[in-house]
Amino acid sequence: MQQMTGKAMTTLAKSLDSSTGPGAEATTGVHNRVNAGSGGESEANATITLHVTHNRVIATAMLNMGPAKIAQCVFERRKGSRKGWELVKGSDFNDETSWISPELADLASRVPFPYEVANMLPGKRATAAAVAQAAQEVANG
Repeated sequence: MQQMTGKAMTTLAKSLDSSTGPGAEATTGVHNRVNAGSGGESEANATITLHVTHNRVIATAMLNMGPAKIAQCVFERRKGSRKGWELVKGSDFNDETSWISPELADLASRVPFPYEVANMLPGKRATAAAVAQAAQEVANG
């Protein structure tokens, strides 16, 4: 496993197919890559998204030029006395240049890791008061 030690997410990953909503879990696709069907003739595009919770960060890069090609990685906060984050699924986006293009892989690899955002978010076991306090802190800047 790799640990996040710098300011950029230097280890991003092959695709894992994920769903949305509470408790959604990323699951592996064929060879950790996903070929999403195209919904018709739309403009070619590239998308990079981060899904951030207190204990997990899912980074996704999608290239849509015909069938969409998706690469993804999942980082989780280390448990117990160990500090930092570790890559639990996927690999470096730069290993996916032939899949999602060198340009998109390079950009995705330079996205800063959202330490502050993850630390600001309350964990699953947070009380209603802790969630309200976090929301108030965000509202007050």
